[in-house]
Amino acid sequence: MNALARVVLWCVICPFPVAAVAQEHQGRHGVGHEAWHESFYSKLVRNDTRTSCCNLADCSPTIARSVGEHYEVLVEGEWTRVPADKIQKVAAPDGGAHVCAPKQSPPHKGILYCVVLPPES
Repeated sequence: MNALARVVLWCVICPFPVAAVAQEHQGRHGVGHEAWHESFYSKLVRNDTRTSCCNLADCSPTIARSVGEHYEVLVEGEWTRVPADKIQKVAAPDGGAHVCAPKQSPPHKGILYCVVLPPES
């Protein structure tokens, strides 16, 4: 089952408003961060700088998709191409996709620090 199907299935049975769940899985900057910071995000290390992927609010759950020879993740409601060197070689505890990125406003639009893809990706 892909990440989007898991979110949709979970939304059908979850007690939370669907809009809140949908927003959390769109890579909204900082949304959902607290739930994963200590156990997961704080341990991710950037491949390029060997520093933390996370700056206390940079990471969040998201949705990923394969497009031809590359992946894209939803970041603040927009599909963003994932450079291969940003992909972390780990699985998230929830089996979903996660993205660490700065707030997507100029000059940071399209910048990604780290991406965790679902296992089947």
